[in-house]
Amino acid sequence: MPKRNAARKRAREIQDTEGIGYHDALNRAHAEAAAETATEEAPASGPAAVTYVLQPTAAEAEQGITAEELGIRALPADATPGQRAHAEAVWRPEADPARPCRCSGVECRHGKRCTEGYATESGDGADLQCTGRLIHADRHPGSLWGVTTWWDTYQCGECGEAFEGEAELPAIPWGENRPNSSGGSTTVVYDGVRHPNFPGIDADEDGVDEFELDPVHHPTPEDDWYDAYDEDEGPLAEEDQEDEPEHLDDGPEDDVESIGEPPEDYDDWPDENEPGPPSRVLIGDTDPQPTATDWP
Repeated sequence: MPKRNAARKRAREIQDTEGIGYHDALNRAHAEAAAETATEEAPASGPAAVTYVLQPTAAEAEQGITAEELGIRALPADATPGQRAHAEAVWRPEADPARPCRCSGVECRHGKRCTEGYATESGDGADLQCTGRLIHADRHPGSLWGVTTWWDTYQCGECGEAFEGEAELPAIPWGENRPNSSGGSTTVVYDGVRHPNFPGIDADEDGVDEFELDPVHHPTPEDDWYDAYDEDEGPLAEEDQEDEPEHLDDGPEDDVESIGEPPEDYDDWPDENEPGPPSRVLIGDTDPQPTATDWP
């Protein structure tokens, strides 16, 4: 069975058994697969692919939280950029706003005051400020080509209001830009980092571990707009295209019934060789204007 199919199947089993979300289950499945691969490929006396320096507490272990979901703090100092990006994308959210968030902490608003206001029940127009604290719920890549731009999702623990915002993490890129054969650059998403704008790294897609984002192969927003416009309007007519059906020809000339040729005496004007009727324009000038000969 392919690696991706096995991970998806295992994620579904974890989801059905423990009742957790699919992404959390998929992260667990990937962690198990990575541990098995490291055990099989590593020498008997050698270390595993990643030796975590931080392990879950007893309470966290009861919740099924693994060392991988503890974030960057659980990685050794010599962790690769790909491992750091993966850890920043799969940490388990901390439900208690009074406890530290498991993300890297850069531009994190976990535990901050909620800024949501709501009207009082009396209807006197006075607004009350929510006294709840924010919970950092998710962090994933927030740009197509800016590899240091991430996107955060927060939720208030009291009123439940959701907030989103951009976070710039220069020391934790979610991918890297590599030169390609066309003279440009291709953005490569690190393994295990889900990019919401590209289904090529989604769990339901088969592919390589690292996903490449080449601007040549992905349309810009303007291209998407023109494609949608052309789809609604239909293709433009070309020279070798067949004529449209007769029932679509709704020109104004077909709206009235033809009355045939005009009668012979319809044109009562004289023949071109005969003089025409006298002009009705008055010969006299009713509004004389001074000329140069009249000036002093």
